[in-house]
Amino acid sequence: MDAFALVAGGAAALGVTCVAALLHLLHGRRALLRKTAALEDMVETLTDRVFELAESEERHRGLIDAQGDLIVRRDGAGVITFANRAFGELVGRPAADLVGRSHAPLVLDRSEERREPDGSRSTDELIATPSGRRWIAWRHHPVLDDEGRADEMQSVGRDITDRKAAEDALASSRARAESANEAKSRFLATVSHEIRTPLNGIMGMADLLLDTRLSPDQRTYAEAVKSSGEALLALIDEILDFSKIEAGRLDLDTAPFDLLPIIEGAAELLGPRAQAKGLDVATSVAPDVPARLMGDATRLRQVLLNLAGNAVKFTEAGGVTIAAERDGDHLVLTVTDTGPGIAPADVERIFGEFEQGETTFARRHAGTGLGLAISRRIVALMDGTLQVTTAPGAGATFTVRLPMTIAAGPAEPDERLTGLSILVISPSPIERDALTRRLAARGAGAAACTGPGDIPAEAGWDTAIIDHRLGADGVADALAVLAGRARRTVLLVRPAERSAIAGWRERGIGGWLVSPVREASLVMQMRAQGEGSAEDLAEESSGSGREAKRATGPAITVLIAEDNAINALLCRKLVEKLGHRPVWVTDGRAAAATALDPEAHIDLVLMDMQMPDCDGLSAAKMIRAGEGEGRRLPIIALTANAFPEDRAAAIAAGMDSFLTKPLDRDRLAEALDRYAAVTTPGRGPAARRRAKARP
Repeated sequence: MDAFALVAGGAAALGVTCVAALLHLLHGRRALLRKTAALEDMVETLTDRVFELAESEERHRGLIDAQGDLIVRRDGAGVITFANRAFGELVGRPAADLVGRSHAPLVLDRSEERREPDGSRSTDELIATPSGRRWIAWRHHPVLDDEGRADEMQSVGRDITDRKAAEDALASSRARAESANEAKSRFLATVSHEIRTPLNGIMGMADLLLDTRLSPDQRTYAEAVKSSGEALLALIDEILDFSKIEAGRLDLDTAPFDLLPIIEGAAELLGPRAQAKGLDVATSVAPDVPARLMGDATRLRQVLLNLAGNAVKFTEAGGVTIAAERDGDHLVLTVTDTGPGIAPADVERIFGEFEQGETTFARRHAGTGLGLAISRRIVALMDGTLQVTTAPGAGATFTVRLPMTIAAGPAEPDERLTGLSILVISPSPIERDALTRRLAARGAGAAACTGPGDIPAEAGWDTAIIDHRLGADGVADALAVLAGRARRTVLLVRPAERSAIAGWRERGIGGWLVSPVREASLVMQMRAQGEGSAEDLAEESSGSGREAKRATGPAITVLIAEDNAINALLCRKLVEKLGHRPVWVTDGRAAAATALDPEAHIDLVLMDMQMPDCDGLSAAKMIRAGEGEGRRLPIIALTANAFPEDRAAAIAAGMDSFLTKPLDRDRLAEALDRYAAVTTPGRGPAARRRAKARP
């Protein structure tokens, strides 16, 4: 029993153990199955991820290949680790075959390497490829690893062969254009010289002819010749200015200048033309406008003459006013006329090149249509604006607005007329209004009326200005009305009416003004007491006659170097009329020999720049080289070329001044007087003889 029980107990224990082991195995199997399922899910997920990555890589490679740029990556040893299809096509090999190789294309030319702001480097290379030479613009970027070290270099290139070809074509076109511009400039300079040379003779001889006794018909013909020459000269100057603007060669010469003489000079220059049409020309400068400014006076004068000249040309009745005002730190110049005005559709058109105010074949006014275009370009170079305000039938106002820079130096005292009462009697609204504004600006109590019948009753004045345009009876009536009521009377006349002054002085006129009225003359006459002096008459009538001014300084001997016989004749006659002694030679070598000859007693040289055998520049250098220490003979260049480089060449060759043909009598007289005054004993003939005799 005991043995049987023992066996039965062991069997039971073994069964329990087996059951427990079986249960454990079942539990482990279930766990293993769960892990297997999880691993299978992970494998499937990884497989999907690998597929997605491969698909993404293919997609990105497709994008890289599709963009057309060359992409190649190299390690530190220069071995290719990646290349896109475009790079493979460039070198003629599949991109996959390039990986692991240190292949580099043949570089034929390379630009200088540039460092970019982001640290990358860029350069342009001309590469030899199976399809020919190609220009590639490369940009090299370092590729950093996880630790920030640059273990690879990625290069991105773009084919710029077409761009390089376009740049070369553009450069070639630019070179051809510059060459054409140079040729045009040389052509214009030659044409200008060749036209100005005979024009100098035509205008000069006409001027000399007008100084002689002529019948009325002969004087009319001579004046027509001169005016036609002046019109041709203006046409040449406009074409030259326009060509310089187009070529970008018009430079401004900034220097201190006085504004008032420019405005008054423009009015005086246009006065005869305006008064011949029965027009008035008046000027007005506001009292707060600085007297002295910085800028290019010559170009500013050109703009004013263009604008005022057009105003006179197109105005048939009334007149033209040139005014200057200050607006903050800007100078505002206006030219106002009473002409026909401009249609709104034509306001901008007239500022174009070769545009006319009248566009039909029946137009009455000639011109190139360049004046306004040139003026607007010049004003733009001055950082200013040129605009017009107008309406058909209401005249036009051209406004120039320029930044204003006041010239350094003490300001001249403003002569005030405070406390003076002045009456202006004139039938001209242009003249009447301008004079009233100018007098009021200087502090005077100014009143105005149109004729003797409008003079205010029982009022008295310090000065009354009576316009000669009232007629003889009108002036006489005004004098009668003002008897005992005006301390002084001043007659306003036009230049052609100066001869009437003497007769009116005998009838009580105490002074006179010439229209257009200068500011200095206006102030002088308003402050004067009693009758105008002889000196006043000389001042007011200066330049009124046809006779040339005589030399104000000592007579000198002037050497004229000119190969053109007609121009030489003109120059000799002008020098003689100015009271000096001319000596004529026809070439540069003779000029140098005569100038340095102590027996010739030469005090000044007028040197033509273009002469056969030896030109004026060479002759000037020969004279300067042959002069002794402490001596300098004044040399004035004469040329038909009007370009700045000609002036610079003359100064560089040792000349002292520059006169442009056609030769202007007044400018020649001014130059001779200036240098005659400085022909001191140390520079004169005696000193030159002593210097010549020194070893």
